[in-house]
Amino acid sequence: MKKLLIITLFTSIVACGVNKNKSEFDKITFDKELNSNLFNSTEFMLNPLTLKTEYGYDNVPDSTQYIIKSNAIVNSDSLRLMRFTELKRVDSDTLELKIFETNPAYSQNLTITIVNNQFKSDFKYSMSGPPIDPKIKTIEQKLSVKSIPKQKGEMIFGTFYFKGLCKSDCNEEFEIKGDFKAKLE
Repeated sequence: MKKLLIITLFTSIVACGVNKNKSEFDKITFDKELNSNLFNSTEFMLNPLTLKTEYGYDNVPDSTQYIIKSNAIVNSDSLRLMRFTELKRVDSDTLELKIFETNPAYSQNLTITIVNNQFKSDFKYSMSGPPIDPKIKTIEQKLSVKSIPKQKGEMIFGTFYFKGLCKSDCNEEFEIKGDFKAKLE
């Protein structure tokens, strides 16, 4: 009887541990007082892939100006900024936030999936040169937002932290942090 109890207890502990690792979701922190200079900024920039010609940028004046919606930085490297965001509804209780940028050196994308009051992060990138397909495991993630938008046109404002470890096709750790704003499309 004692062995059966120990085996049952051990099995339930292992099962709980497997479920936690499988879901990879953490709780969102809500802070209505959250503030950043980025939240009220309307600063524009040219797309980093824009080509300047004698007739303007890509031959159409101002065709490639975008509002900076994130100040995310990867490993404190100024070449690895992610300044653009997209927010879309995947289904009734799931939002997908993308924080990204592509420039001549890197294409980077941090996807934050928000389900109810929980989230998980996934980071993907590629570099110029030979193709790579790095697999990055999330080690630590934090997300703090003012609120979660319910309807199209509403905004989300927040700050995040991501720490990941490369498991294949690269050999580095990643630390990404920053603020963001995005409109639900």
